[in-house]
Amino acid sequence: MRLYELMSSGEIVRLPDSDSVAGIPTEFSPLVALFMPFNRVLIGSAFCKSYEVWRWGKMGSYEWNEVTLCRDRPKFFDLGLLGKILLTKDSVNSLRKGLLELLEPPGDHEMTVSILQNIMKRRIATDKKGEIIKPYGHNLESSVKDITLEMAYWGLRWALLWNMTESVSRIQIWLSRSLDVLNPSYTSPPPMWFSLSKFPDESVLQQWEEEGFVADQLKHFELSESNPTVIKGLDSYLLRYIYRFKEIFEAQSLYVWLSLSVPLWEDLRSRCLLSLSEVLLACWGFKDAVDAANEMMLYGRSAREMGNLMVISK
Repeated sequence: MRLYELMSSGEIVRLPDSDSVAGIPTEFSPLVALFMPFNRVLIGSAFCKSYEVWRWGKMGSYEWNEVTLCRDRPKFFDLGLLGKILLTKDSVNSLRKGLLELLEPPGDHEMTVSILQNIMKRRIATDKKGEIIKPYGHNLESSVKDITLEMAYWGLRWALLWNMTESVSRIQIWLSRSLDVLNPSYTSPPPMWFSLSKFPDESVLQQWEEEGFVADQLKHFELSESNPTVIKGLDSYLLRYIYRFKEIFEAQSLYVWLSLSVPLWEDLRSRCLLSLSEVLLACWGFKDAVDAANEMMLYGRSAREMGNLMVISK
């Protein structure tokens, strides 16, 4: 069991590992434990070998509550009259990494590879210089992995795991239509914002104004009936898309904003010949893949899965 101790600052420190700790129920099969003030402890376990489960309780107690830890978000534990215990976002990330390193990545490897191969084959059919997927040899250390394939693989695997068919479609648009421009080898996903209301929060609006989008321009989003809608700032474009989910009946629309530098905008529009909707969906698919890869690569056995893939030029 990996053991940690919580400091007063909200940060954690690693302790020597132990097979068991008195006061922690063995029926939970804990893999990670964090000692907290007031004799509290947070334990991490596995469900079906791949899914993290976190429980919080008092040492020696029979009452344990399940809690959720989210990447890049702090966690507060309410002790009533004793106050609250803070777990910083860095501590949350470290704890989750400590647990996920011991688990198998969720999802279907074979199905993911099959879909990825089909997408890449269609890309090759329209591009003289494409990529094909072949298995690695036994010496994985000497093989060079392709970061694009890695991102695409984990993005598809994550989307298939949670039955997000629309995310699969977005990743397909990214791979088949814009990979020459939106390539993770040398660029990151452009900034995107999501909201159920017509505008994001004030901090985002202030950021847009600092980037050269004046208030009158932003009002254009409210008045325009076209979808998508785009405005041009000093050195960037801001595109808004009202996304209506196809998979969920009568779901509330999602407002999506995308910021693109002028060179990136021109490449996607002129070089890749994407429509306004395709520009946003391609960037969104790129973001889906990168976010999924960042999450899935926390799993300690991810390298073994990627060891079954490689990309070679044709």
